[in-house]
Order: sequence, then C-alpha cells, then structure tokens
Amino acid sequence: MLKAKAKKGVLAQGRVRGVTLMANEEILASLGIDKGEDAHDGGGEVVVLTDNRVIQMSGSESSRRTSFAAIEDISAVEITSQPAGGYGSFVWAGLAFVVSAALWRIIENQTISIGAAVIVALMGVYLIYDRLTSGGEHVLVFKTNGGEIRIDLKGERNQEEAEALIARMFELKAERSLSKYARANSFAPR
Repeated sequence: MLKAKAKKGVLAQGRVRGVTLMANEEILASLGIDKGEDAHDGGGEVVVLTDNRVIQMSGSESSRRTSFAAIEDISAVEITSQPAGGYGSFVWAGLAFVVSAALWRIIENQTISIGAAVIVALMGVYLIYDRLTSGGEHVLVFKTNGGEIRIDLKGERNQEEAEALIARMFELKAERSLSKYARANSFAPR
C-alpha cells in the first residue's frame, strides 16, 4: 500500500492497493476512489494522478490491468462520448416484431391477439428509439506517444472530477516546462 503526504491539494487518504509509488512521489488527485476509501477494491476503473505520472487500474485484484504514463509523455487529453455499442437492441427489436406477428396469428380471440401484438411491437419500437437516442458513455482518454489510456466515466460527478484532474495535470506540465526554460536562461553567454 502507498501513502501520500497530506499537503494542500494532496489527498489525505492516499492509499491504493497494488501500486507502489516512487521515492517522494505524492498522490495529487484521483478518479473512481471515494474520499473515505483506503484502497481500490477492483469494482471499477480508477485513475490516480501523482506528481510524476498518471496511473490507471481496472478489473479485480486477481485480474487487474494497470497502465502508467509519465506526465511529460501525455500529449493530449480528451473527454469524448463513446457511441452505444453493438446491434443487440436492433436484434431484440426485430425479434419483438416477429413475436408480435406470431401472437397476432396464434391467439384466437381477436381483441387479445391485437392487444398482445401491439404491446410487443411497442416494446420493439422502444428498443430502437432507446438505442438511437442514447448518447453512449463518456470516456476520458490520455494520449501519449506510445498509445492511449482510456477510462469510462460514469455519471456527471465523475466528469467534473475528470475535468479537475485534467486541469491539475496540465498545471503540473506547465510548472515543469517553466522551470526547464528558467534554468536555460540562467547560463552566461560565451
């Protein structure tokens, strides 16, 4: 387990099971960990921003997937909407229309057959409507030279926390680039 120093802007509870911090590394922000939790229990995806890198963990403890990216290597970050996946809703809607036609033909009472067929057909229409109007899940993507780290965002709160984490990460990048250029200007001309 790791512990973070309690400074301004640093999580007081800085422990995440399964990750070892580098010497003098501090956790500055996290996404997917409640403030009262001690560890990532494997229930979902977790992103931890330290003063040196971004760490993403997903899966349970026995099948955990962990990705690391140095802050300097991150070239862009985006929050995007991932389209709702697959054609499953369309298949189920088609099946609803087939069952609707079968109910209409099989049930002998005309009133009941029409009512049952309409109800099942309306379920199919709803499935199609829901699939076409759902915006999908939001995804946080850290882009590096070697690839990208993707994290599913669930809920409005996570998107706000993700935006705060991104802002803090770019503040760190800006601080580092300013200190690098400041050192270059301190040399005497020859």
